[in-house]
Amino acid sequence: MRIKIALMTLLLVLLSVGMALSQTTNIYDTLKAAGNFTTYLSAVDKANAQELKKMPGEFTLFAPTDEAFAKLPKDFLDGVMADDARVRDLVFYHITPGKYMAKDLPGLKQCKTLCPTDRGDLLVLTKMGDKYMVGTAHILKADVVASNGVIHVIDAVLLPKWAPKSLLKPTS
Repeated sequence: MRIKIALMTLLLVLLSVGMALSQTTNIYDTLKAAGNFTTYLSAVDKANAQELKKMPGEFTLFAPTDEAFAKLPKDFLDGVMADDARVRDLVFYHITPGKYMAKDLPGLKQCKTLCPTDRGDLLVLTKMGDKYMVGTAHILKADVVASNGVIHVIDAVLLPKWAPKSLLKPTS
């Protein structure tokens, strides 16, 4: 009888551990675990963008790396981070409602952002050989699945219409 109880207890523990390991984390926690999105996550925290932390989604995030942010002029980025409205715009300009995997991108051509000041603005999706671009950014890694959507890692920061025209040029 004790052996049966011990086996049942062990089975329940293993089952709960397996279930915990199989659950995907949300977009915010997935970016945090990756370690190379600290600037974007800092902007998310400053913008109090709870959607990435708590809302069930589904969202598609085009996530700029720290290297992408390093391409921006420091004074420009400092100015954005100091302005609550602009930092919120920047965060939400990278997010679109709905979960779009890489295989879905060719059919989309464009998608709306959640940016409050550019409500009608669309991110243009283009195919470059077997790779994709969103706006001026190349997708470096696609289909990073999270519990509330999907992340596509990009090599440039997407900028709303209020950004200086000189910063809106495509990356090489």
